Amino acid sequence: MGWFKLGGKKNAEGEAMPEAAAVADAPPADPFEGLEERELPESLADLFLVMEEHLNEIELEDIRHVVETLKQPPPLVEKLTSGLDDPDQLKEAILSSPTLSADVLRVVNSAAFALTSPISSIEHAVTYLGTTMVKGLILQSAVTQVLKFETDVQKAAYMRIWRSSYVASSAAQVYAQLLRFEHPSVHATRALLVNIGDLALLSSRPETAAVYAPKTSLLDRVIGQQQEVMANSAVLSSLLVRQWGLPEDLYHSIRQALRPLAVAPVENDRSDQELREDVSLYLACRLGDAVAYEGLKDVTDFTWIHREEPDYHFLPAYAKKADLGALVEPFEERKNARRVQQIINSFGG
Repeated sequence: MGWFKLGGKKNAEGEAMPEAAAVADAPPADPFEGLEERELPESLADLFLVMEEHLNEIELEDIRHVVETLKQPPPLVEKLTSGLDDPDQLKEAILSSPTLSADVLRVVNSAAFALTSPISSIEHAVTYLGTTMVKGLILQSAVTQVLKFETDVQKAAYMRIWRSSYVASSAAQVYAQLLRFEHPSVHATRALLVNIGDLALLSSRPETAAVYAPKTSLLDRVIGQQQEVMANSAVLSSLLVRQWGLPEDLYHSIRQALRPLAVAPVENDRSDQELREDVSLYLACRLGDAVAYEGLKDVTDFTWIHREEPDYHFLPAYAKKADLGALVEPFEERKNARRVQQIINSFGG
């Protein structure tokens, strides 16, 4: 026992306790200590986050024209938001549509994935990529059928938006499992759809492609969106979800998606559980952005807690209020990192 140093603390019988045991009894350090009181960046202080209720009827009509770019999707998309988590059910649903099957195989075998050997069947795709990723491919297929991108800049922006969404969806599922949320796949679907309004904006206003350039921050994109259409991705995506007739809880979650960027926790009136869900979704999306816009290659390098950029300013305070200490370093556990890293490796470059 020579590695123990006997010292001041004693047990109930008055015997000296090993220092290591005394340390183990100490309360864990607060990972958020001091971070929740950081000075507000000027760029963030100047931001007014537009919500749907801030818009007049003329502004809403303009936004409706944007979201109408994405017409009603195939019925299968509605099923994605409420089920198809079983691999066999998902495979059968895809195979029921020859066009969809061909689209999924085309996308997964495209240069974006850079697979070393081709995937030749839907069963192989579901097994290799997992249900969350394949559900994203179905949504991408449905969206691609109605959107047109004419320039290389638009097409590159389109792929960055999808790349961010795929990674965020995978991360959201991991976070939901760690936090013991009911139905983790629901949270993965929310992350997959949170950027859907960006695609409509990019298609209807080609000049906004610059908003989605590499190295742009979330704050930069929100400012650019609001300058262009007096709205942002949360407004656009939530209105689109409602237009598609998808579940109301999905609409309410997505409309809140940007509040952790711009609203201090003390000013956020969401319930405790809603706050936990909102912040875990926001954090998953920041990981997606780190891959798509910053070039992150290794999920274990995503250490958000000490980042000083405006996108992360309120996160420590939110994480402390919502008791999200489990999300400080979730990918230190190999089992948590494996699926997210696979998505990054497959679709991250």
